[in-house]
Amino acid sequence: MKLWTKFSLFSSGLVALVIVGTTFSMLYLEKRHLLSEMTKGMHETAKSLQKVSAESFLTNNRVSLISYMKEVRNARGVAFAQVVEKSGKIHAHTDSDRIGRTVDDPFVRQALDAGTPLSREDSAAPGGTVIELAYPVNTGGPEQAAAVIGFSRDALETSVRRTVQETKKRLLHVALIALVFGVLGAVLLAAVMTGPIRRMVAAAEKIGQGKLDTRVEVSSTDELGHLAQSLNAMAVKLHELDQLKQDFVSSVTHEFRSPLSAMKAHFDLFFRGRLGTLTEEQKESLTVLSNNAARLGRFIDDLLDIAKIERGKMDIKPEVFDPGPVLKDIHRLFQPRAEQKGIDLRLELPEKMPPLFADPGRTGQIVTNLVSNALKFTEKGNIALKVEADEKCLHILVSDTGMGIPEDQLDRIFNKFEQVKDARNRTTEQKGTGLGLAIARALAERQGGALRAQSVLGQGSTFILTVPVHAAHPGAPA
Repeated sequence: MKLWTKFSLFSSGLVALVIVGTTFSMLYLEKRHLLSEMTKGMHETAKSLQKVSAESFLTNNRVSLISYMKEVRNARGVAFAQVVEKSGKIHAHTDSDRIGRTVDDPFVRQALDAGTPLSREDSAAPGGTVIELAYPVNTGGPEQAAAVIGFSRDALETSVRRTVQETKKRLLHVALIALVFGVLGAVLLAAVMTGPIRRMVAAAEKIGQGKLDTRVEVSSTDELGHLAQSLNAMAVKLHELDQLKQDFVSSVTHEFRSPLSAMKAHFDLFFRGRLGTLTEEQKESLTVLSNNAARLGRFIDDLLDIAKIERGKMDIKPEVFDPGPVLKDIHRLFQPRAEQKGIDLRLELPEKMPPLFADPGRTGQIVTNLVSNALKFTEKGNIALKVEADEKCLHILVSDTGMGIPEDQLDRIFNKFEQVKDARNRTTEQKGTGLGLAIARALAERQGGALRAQSVLGQGSTFILTVPVHAAHPGAPA
């Protein structure tokens, strides 16, 4: 999973968790607040009834108390309200039919005896549980009374539940909007945070591929900016070291050229008999020396080619040409070697091939390297050199039935000095330098083409050289 995805999911999850937690916390606090306000309101209503009742007794005005009872009856959650004298006689009631009746309620007597407000829950009351509050009333005389008011629990809970539901709907709308903006913000933040990291990863990959002139654009001064600056400094140092290496290799290889040329010239003189007659044993020894000098010469040529490619000074002279004769010459060149190993080297060309716009010599150099490698790592079976064409490209395929290449090494074999270790140890032929495929891919890319490999371990490999045809190449002459 990519860092951007991880960061986005983590941030979005954190935002969702905060929003959900905040929503539930607010609902819980809202419910507690409503219950607290409900209890406070119940006591305020009971106190108001107590006050009105006291004024009614003091002024001997029952009409005002009865009128107030009508208002109390319409209050939220009120099941009943009454004023009961100590004798048990109902002085006033929300139900006018009950005025004047006598009741024997221990709860009322207990409130009068205590002289302080009391509360209870009556679960046996008709219509459900009733919460009753009893407040002693000052009558201004020896007679005592109590203001009793009952609240229906179901009605109060229904009111609270309705209010909570409305609050929940509002909070859910707000939470949904906050979640959308939170997720968008998380994604944007992830992009801002991981963008520089992605650029640094891409730059590091290019540097690892040898593109040491790669740099990361630095626009911040935070930790990521310092990391990018460090990466750029490392690339600069690597570029300097690589330049020193290239200069050293170029100097050494050029210095080797002169003595090798002199050695080849003297070998030629020996073989021609210009320096005296040689015995068979001397000829064999000189042949070994000449072959190794030639091998060293090829290695030096490869080093010089790599140095030219890395400096961008490799001579590429594209022209319009027919690839058929080039491929036929390569087939003829390797046919004797293939017959010596008992390998069937086949050339499969279509009847008509579009002309290419490339360097004939460099294209032949690439194919020569591919066929040579195929012969080196194939002990039996066959090798096919064939061509497939489409509208834009010509695909030159070199397929063999050799030992194959492990899948994890298919890209690595195109690196400098990189070889498949098992294959190198198993081949009986002369070991290579590990530069051929690196040069071949670089030459292919310099001509606007590509070189890739396909392989199944133990069954063989196919190298595919793709070269643009004349009509499809943007830089080709009309």
